[in-house]
Amino acid sequence: MYDEINKVLETLSIVKNNGCPVIVIQSDPKNKNELLDQNLVEHYELLEDLAGNKEQYQEERKHMDKGTTIPSHALSRNFSHGFLAANDYDVDWWIAILGDVEISNLSGIKKIIQKISQKNKLIGVTRAVGQIWPDDDFKFTRIQTENTTDFMPQFFIVNSKLVEKKIFNQIKITNRYASEQCLGDSVIEFCKNNSTDFDSVVYSICDYAYPQFIEGLKYNPVQAKLPRYVDGVINAIRRLKIKFY
Repeated sequence: MYDEINKVLETLSIVKNNGCPVIVIQSDPKNKNELLDQNLVEHYELLEDLAGNKEQYQEERKHMDKGTTIPSHALSRNFSHGFLAANDYDVDWWIAILGDVEISNLSGIKKIIQKISQKNKLIGVTRAVGQIWPDDDFKFTRIQTENTTDFMPQFFIVNSKLVEKKIFNQIKITNRYASEQCLGDSVIEFCKNNSTDFDSVVYSICDYAYPQFIEGLKYNPVQAKLPRYVDGVINAIRRLKIKFY
């Protein structure tokens, strides 16, 4: 999380009532009113704001034609710290979300976990099939096909069996401009080191970003702007579009 204190508190009230241990890694918002009380969670770390401050990050975002490297570095670092801490807890599944994603109930997530288990998979992800990400040179060459290993950082699910084997403990910056590739490459590296492959462990929850069909999961409205069914149609068109590349 960063400065999304109210959303995080809402999510905490739900997951704590369900007896879930919570790990929070916060990038320093430089505002004491936006710092989470570490006594509310099982594990809390406050890390340096890699952007310097919020204003500097917003200024960099204005010049996106040059790209911004902050999200890839911050998310890779924070997820690495979080999953390293997760080794100390006895749970079956870990739900990873960013600070601007809210959980109002666990019904939808529980259903997804059931599907992941039924398919004998160990990670559940959402992907952005049909979109194009920049590569490490900030050239838009990474076409997201149905075989893509890149996945969205806002929400994903990991079985504790993989956490015990130290998945995501040291996420490398393989793409300075796309944290989605950093996460996917981290899974690929893990699979190579454990004699398996990406498709054997990963379940695709859906092939478009910010799904709105998951009961109890609410994305940042700035990102999830379209009604659920309109969003689905547009992303279906994106999937068709990739066949022409």
